Amino acid sequence: MSQRHSSFRPNSFQPPVPVLVLMLLLASGVSFAQSPSSIQPEPSARSGAAETSSLPASPAEVSTGKVDDRFRALEEELRRQSKMLTEMRTLIADQQRLIETLSAKAASGDFGAQRDVVTVATAGSQSSSAPAAQDQTATLEDRVKKVENKMLAIGGLRFSGDFRLRFDGVFRKADPTPPPGFTALTHQQNARLRYRLRLNVDTDINTKLSFHGQLATGPINNSLTMDQDFGETTTRHPFFISEAWVDFHPNKSVQLQGGRVQEIFADNSRFLFDDDIRFNGFNEKYTLSFEHNGLKASSLEFRAGQYILSNPNVAIVTPGSPLAQAGAIVGSTGRSSNLFHQGLVLNQKYNDRWSSQLGGDVQLYRNPNQIQLASTANGVALIVQNGLGITLSGPITGTGNATTTAGGAIYTARNFQIARLTYRLNWAGFQAGGRTYPVTFNIQAARNIGVGIRERDAMLAALQIGKVAGRGDMAFIYVFSTKGANSLISQVTDDDLGTGSGVNIRTSHFRFDLGLGRKVTLQSLLYIQRELRNSGDFPNFFVPLNAFTPRQYRLQEQIVFSF
Repeated sequence: MSQRHSSFRPNSFQPPVPVLVLMLLLASGVSFAQSPSSIQPEPSARSGAAETSSLPASPAEVSTGKVDDRFRALEEELRRQSKMLTEMRTLIADQQRLIETLSAKAASGDFGAQRDVVTVATAGSQSSSAPAAQDQTATLEDRVKKVENKMLAIGGLRFSGDFRLRFDGVFRKADPTPPPGFTALTHQQNARLRYRLRLNVDTDINTKLSFHGQLATGPINNSLTMDQDFGETTTRHPFFISEAWVDFHPNKSVQLQGGRVQEIFADNSRFLFDDDIRFNGFNEKYTLSFEHNGLKASSLEFRAGQYILSNPNVAIVTPGSPLAQAGAIVGSTGRSSNLFHQGLVLNQKYNDRWSSQLGGDVQLYRNPNQIQLASTANGVALIVQNGLGITLSGPITGTGNATTTAGGAIYTARNFQIARLTYRLNWAGFQAGGRTYPVTFNIQAARNIGVGIRERDAMLAALQIGKVAGRGDMAFIYVFSTKGANSLISQVTDDDLGTGSGVNIRTSHFRFDLGLGRKVTLQSLLYIQRELRNSGDFPNFFVPLNAFTPRQYRLQEQIVFSF
């Protein structure tokens, strides 16, 4: 905004008066002969009924004063053109003042006065049409956004982030009389304050290559949360690398990422993966766009992800190795654990108000027991601490799957090959109280097709009404989900929907969001959770939380600030 376009300078629209008169005479169709008496105007396209004749003037007309009338008509046309030019100069001057006002606001960092800008634009364009004024206002708002982005950029780097304050309470009554063979349960009451801080940095290396990074708070041995508890006396809390990837996009259809990335099918639905989980590896997406067709399909996305979960670097598995405890064959080479995730997403747009998304994908885990091994005291040193170079306070959290022994490192499900179907329907919504409430319905179903045992299915259904974009906006969300103990891997699925156990749960989730201002949101969340099965219900089936566990309630009140 420091440079102004020359088209907004009034002085550039001031030609010399003789040149202007000559241009107007030529525009009026006047031709010049060798003497003044031979001036003959050409027919005018705007003559209409006001013109007495479209033929050249005869000598009789000249002698009767017709030429004087024609000169008076030319003078009138000259005055009209002069008036139009004056109005144009006035409009340009008003817009010049508007540009200067906007530049002053940009220099002072006042980006919140867009209504003032719109008012100035309206006052400065009263002589223009309403559509032109609206276009000008939209253009100015776009310019404000561009200035805002430039102000946030330092040396080509763009910064953003968010800060969240949360009250988090988990409540469950005691069960002093459990079924025979089980230990009595004490009550659960954990009321705490927590915060989350995330800082993003982005930059474009060139037109086809960009970088994204994120630093975030959170305990290092829990990949399912970025929340940091209040407490720990007055010690400082850590800040870690949460995301770091390079994005290669040679065209609009292809996107390739490598580094510490978001899961390629992440949708913040609290189903397959926790919102805070990130993977080390690569993902790819190819989008095939369609023109108008009978299926109303707008695009088809091919997605794939390859993630490295461990690197034990063990040449030979010995009898005492932690890998042997996780089911590795003694004498074999210790292999890594990986996740390969691939599938399709079909986007449909029926009209301006209705759209949908249909998807299907398959997760293939290689050596999944190493994930459970990292959640044991013997396994965390080999799987996690070697790579970090530090000793953790405890194993990786997030257990919940059925294991062959109580607290063991071998899943009851020998394989995790998870097939999923998902469908999302979007409606532009309805108006109420001067606000728009879009509606979204989502249903998902998953099955571990790698085994034929019980408790291998999971499902989720969610309904959202409303969306928070500014002050006073509201959103209402309800989610119901069940996850069998052999369906999904607990260490990567949601830890709020399933507190203390990511699977073997049945949960109802209620949420209400209220916009307090631009980029400030108040959120209220309630989870009501029950467990599904007891240890021993099936052969080689042991779970950390059993079906007799009393109903558990989790309440979260939080305020989110985005910047």
